[in-house]
Amino acid sequence: MGEEWNMIGILQMLNLSLRFLLEIVVLIVYGFWGYRLGGSTWSRTLFCLGLPLFAAVVWAMLGAPRASYALPAPLHLLLEILMFGTPIVLLILMNRPGQAAVYGIAALVNKLLLVVWNQ
Repeated sequence: MGEEWNMIGILQMLNLSLRFLLEIVVLIVYGFWGYRLGGSTWSRTLFCLGLPLFAAVVWAMLGAPRASYALPAPLHLLLEILMFGTPIVLLILMNRPGQAAVYGIAALVNKLLLVVWNQ
């Protein structure tokens, strides 16, 4: 029985690691989308750096486990859907449906496990 609990603990740590990787992917996708939004080099650079920075600040202040301001559960869920769901749409718009599917499945499985394990 001890080995089962140890294995679940390892899986829970892996799930939290996946969450962190998904957060990084979110920022990368926002950066690529920002680059595509800009027309000039200046605006591409601004959007490429600005969108991920804005998303990171919003997430750190409102969505992260140790956020500065704790949102009520329904608003937190809405923020999560927006933050982690938007990259699916952006990847599709960038003609990357396969990457959108892989990311979307990983994000969904991750969230389900976070809920089941109360992480």
